[in-house]
Amino acid sequence: MMETERLLIEEWRPEDWLRFRPIAADPAVMRYISTGQPWPDERIQQFVAKQINQAQTDGFCLWKLIDKSSQRLVGQCGLQPLGQTGEIEIGWWLATDYWGRGLAAEAARRVLRYAFETLHLKRIIAIAQPANQASIKVMQKLGMSFERATSHRELGLANPEIEIVLYSIENREATT
Repeated sequence: MMETERLLIEEWRPEDWLRFRPIAADPAVMRYISTGQPWPDERIQQFVAKQINQAQTDGFCLWKLIDKSSQRLVGQCGLQPLGQTGEIEIGWWLATDYWGRGLAAEAARRVLRYAFETLHLKRIIAIAQPANQASIKVMQKLGMSFERATSHRELGLANPEIEIVLYSIENREATT
């Protein structure tokens, strides 16, 4: 569907949950995702089914990332509606053995280009827990700007006690 120098960004198939399981069940990957708990099989299956449905409905989702050289499913990166805010969020996760290689920023740059050039979205946001400095650095590499500290409660998300920071970027073409 899309690609970068090192990654394929593809739509999900139902059976992909098995390939995604090592990532979503890894405590290190999940540390800053929602409550920080690894996902059980049922939750992983629900996630994949939701992405398939969202791609068909909205033309975007949190797509799977495939390492071109190994053909391994190494994470996800894409777009999703953020709760009931009316905002579109960009997000990413990578398998731990792929951390520190610049792959999250590489995938997110391509997804942002799709959001702005193909979907003609005017604004994209990203959220992270303040301790998740790696994701915050990716947001900054993407040219996103810190907007505010907030919480899941203020955004109408599950787990209202979770504090987060919100970054955003505007589509320069749409605002001119």
